[in-house]
This record gives sequence, structure tokens and C-alpha cells, in this order.
Amino acid sequence: MIKRKFYLNKIKRLIDKEPIKIITGVRRSGKTYLLKSIYEELKNRGIPEENIFLISFESMKYDKIENFKQLDECIAKLTENTEGRVYLLFDEIQNVENWEKSINACRVDLDCDLYIAGSNSELLSGEMATLISGRYYQINIYPFSFSEFIQYKNEMENSDVDNLNELFQEYVEYGGMPPIQQVARQDKYSYLSDIYNTILLKDIITRHNIRNTDMLNRILNYVIMNMAKNFSATNISKYMKHDGRKIAKDTILDYLLYSKNACFIHQAQREDIKGKKVLLHNEKYYLVDHGFYRAKYGEIENIGSILENIVYIELLRRGYDVKIGILNEKGIDFVCTKDKEKIYIQVTYMLSSDETIEREFSGLAKINDNFDKYVLSMDQMDFSGGGLKHRNIIDFLVSDYI
Repeated sequence: MIKRKFYLNKIKRLIDKEPIKIITGVRRSGKTYLLKSIYEELKNRGIPEENIFLISFESMKYDKIENFKQLDECIAKLTENTEGRVYLLFDEIQNVENWEKSINACRVDLDCDLYIAGSNSELLSGEMATLISGRYYQINIYPFSFSEFIQYKNEMENSDVDNLNELFQEYVEYGGMPPIQQVARQDKYSYLSDIYNTILLKDIITRHNIRNTDMLNRILNYVIMNMAKNFSATNISKYMKHDGRKIAKDTILDYLLYSKNACFIHQAQREDIKGKKVLLHNEKYYLVDHGFYRAKYGEIENIGSILENIVYIELLRRGYDVKIGILNEKGIDFVCTKDKEKIYIQVTYMLSSDETIEREFSGLAKINDNFDKYVLSMDQMDFSGGGLKHRNIIDFLVSDYI
């Protein structure tokens, strides 16, 4: 695998600093490998190997640890004869009940540096999280960005990375989940389906004791099928009813929440740009990796939705808070905020006609502020004008700015 410098550089700045480093992300997105990279970085800094402990709760060695008391005993045993500062790296810590108690005790009782990884975006929710409130730094890890995909092709396969269009075609087709990059093309969709089933079983069904697994599957199938489209729990309920199945809206909302917490889907709320308020209906849902769409449905019906999903996840990766906008009933794909700055983005496949250009640019033109406004498409020609900016999607993905 490649070194994921984007995330590792964030961690390097925090080594031996007080905050607990918490890494969250969907299963198989690279959290374990990042912890191993941190392990190697610590050794390279001259820290004795006997002072570094990498504890995976999915390993046979530690999978019997179910609660914080057992974890306390494990940590005490591991560190009892260790001199100097210890470095504790925990993988899939959400498998341990009330793990926050142990982490807080480590912080109080040991001279230690703490790193935690888990497949749950809500690791720090609930009453127990107050124990470490204000004492942590959270890093969200995502599947390979297109830049990381190129890096992988260059370092691991010695591929020709000059043909970005060809590489992007492959990225669009199979996505960026790190494990599938090592799999033959004919097996990639099957492997993605296996990852999907594992996420479903371990991070949603088992974690939340879901009995009606068929209904959960149907709801997620609906979300995947309608990726990057506006819908609500009411839409799903009507869809199920049409299929001869009845389900309460509260149950639908619960299942969506569990899937969000498992980092499998992301919800983008709608924002009334003129009224500057968040609307509580007809959100959009995006997949953590667009490859799951292809694994489920094969051929792409709407390439625009795939591109929109790719751009959305990239914006999250770059640290933006992303909502979908509406202005006088006209949709704006993304309203992105970071450090009190804001940008507006429209995503489309091609600006192939005057009507398409008018549709994609006209909404942005009506936004009455001085923040930058972009249209992203696959066109090579620059359509910038009238104070609005146009960029090629590939150029956006391989650059460090928007």
C-alpha cells in the first residue's frame, strides 16, 4: 500500500501532543494501515519498539476484550514493565463497551500518547464521550482520492500516470476503496460487494441488533439507486408501500442514521441561501465511495450523479462543511464553508449546449455575494465568464485548491 501523506502529515504534527488522536472512517478505508504508518513513524523518531503498542480488537489476540474493565487489565499488563512514555494505538475500538473510560484512565494514570481508530462516525457521541471532551483531535479518513489513486498506480503498478483521462475512467468505474486496487478487474465488483456485506453485517446489523435485515437492505438499495438525488423518508416509505411492504418513517430514519454512523453514507442538508437557514427535508445522500453504486447496479445511468458524488467526498476530504443549496426554487449543488469562507459549486458532466450552460450558470449568477462560484465539468474548454469560474473536474481533483 501507499503512504497516505494527506492524513499522516496531520498526525505528525500531533505526535506527543496532548490531544487524543481519533481516526474515523468506513471499514476497509485504510484506518489500520494508517495506524501501522504511525507505528513506523514513531520508530523512525527513535521511540523503542517495546514502548509502542498496536491493539486491534478484531485480532484474535484481543477480540475477547468486550468492555472497559477488560481493556484496563490488558493495558496494565502490556505496560507494567515499560519504562518511559508509552504509545497506545487502538484499532476498531467501538467493539469495546464504554471504551472512553479506559482511554480517560490512560490519560490520567500513564505517561502516554493515544491514537484511536474506529468504523463509526459517532465514536464520541453519548454521555461517555464527555470524559474526553475537548481533549481529542478527530481525523476522518476516506477511500482513495483520485490523487491517491494516481499515486497508487505510480508506486505500486508502475503505470503510465500521464494519461489522466484513462486513469479517471478507471476511477469512475471502480471507485477508490483501497483493498480493491490489488484485485484483478474482473473481480473488483465482487470484492466491493463483499466489503458492502461486511459493513452491513458488522457495523450496522450486529451493532444495532437489527432483525429485519431484508428491510435494511431494501432501504440502502434505494439510497444507492438515488445517490445524489433529493429524497426523504416519506419517499422511501412510499417506495416500500408500492413494493407491498410497510415500514414506519421513524424506522427508516433510524436505519439511515445507523448507515451514516457506519460512515457508509453521508447526508447533505439543504440550505436556503437567501434565508440563510437549513431546511429539514429533501436532503441528498452520497456514498462514501461511488464504486458501491457500480457494484450494485453495473452500468451507470447518470454519469452526472457519479461525478457529483466524487466531488462531494473530495470536498469533505478537504475539510469543507458541505450543504446543498436552494435559491428561489433553483438548486445549487454545493454550498461549501470552511474558516468563515464560502464557495458555491455546480457539477455537470458536459456543457454540451447553450441550454446546459444557461442551466448550470444561471443559478450561481443569482447569488448576491462576493464568494467564489464554480461550475465543474469534464469539458477541456474554459467557460468562465461574468464573474463565474469554470474548471475541469480532473484538474480540480488533482490540484490542492478550488
